[in-house]
Amino acid sequence: MADGWGDTPVAIPTELVIPRYYPPASQLSRAGVKLRGADLSCENLERVDFTRADLSGANLERTQLIDAQMSDVNLSGAILTSANLTATSLRRANLLGAVLMFATLEQATLSHANLAGANLTEAELYKANFTEADLSHTMLRRASLINANFHRACMKQVNANGAELYGIDGSYAQLYMAQIQGCDLRQANLNHADFTQAVLTRSNLNQATLIGATGEAATLEQVNLTRANLSHANLTSANLQQAVMVHATLTESNLSGANLQNATLDHAVIRQCYLRDINWQQTSVQGTHFCQPIGLLKRDQDWLRSQGATIH
Repeated sequence: MADGWGDTPVAIPTELVIPRYYPPASQLSRAGVKLRGADLSCENLERVDFTRADLSGANLERTQLIDAQMSDVNLSGAILTSANLTATSLRRANLLGAVLMFATLEQATLSHANLAGANLTEAELYKANFTEADLSHTMLRRASLINANFHRACMKQVNANGAELYGIDGSYAQLYMAQIQGCDLRQANLNHADFTQAVLTRSNLNQATLIGATGEAATLEQVNLTRANLSHANLTSANLQQAVMVHATLTESNLSGANLQNATLDHAVIRQCYLRDINWQQTSVQGTHFCQPIGLLKRDQDWLRSQGATIH
């Protein structure tokens, strides 16, 4: 039949019809949305844009938030148990008191975020970025934080007992009175970190660097500091009973008042360090090299030499 123009209409094959594209709900922008106390549990919200959204007190348990944009979001008091936030951006996010137990935040960005009092027990945080974040009083027990970045993070009184902290960057981190017992801190960068009065009992810091760190009155009992670099560190009054410091390097460090009872310093190199009032009882110093020690009493020098140390 003619179409009014004199020609018969041409039928267009259905396979050539271009469908109208509607992006999935998870890709729609929800920037600035107010969902305080909302129940979004078990939802698929991958790549969602929640920038500046208010999700305080929301239920996001088991929610998929992979690669989401959540900068400046308010998640204070939110429930994110077992949520998946892999590669999600949470810059400057407010996670005050949030629950993230068993959550996955691998390679997530949380720089400048507020995580004070949050619970991240057994969370997966491989290569997560916490640069300058506030983690004071945060629960990180048994969390996996391998190669995470805590540069200049505030971690005062954090509880990270049993956490995997292998290879982390904790330089300039504030760890005052932190609980870091039984942790894997091998090859960690703790340069200039402040762990005054922190408890690191039985933690493994093999080959860690603590250059310029402050561990005044810290508890380092049974800690493994094999081949660690503690140069320019302040360990005054630290408890290093039964610590293993084989082949450790200490240059211009301060150990005055430290307790080294039953510690092992075999083959360590200790140059120009302050060594006043140290408890050397049953300390192993076989092959330990002391160069220009400061404040080391002659009777202590004589005893250390008798145990196999060299002093000059």
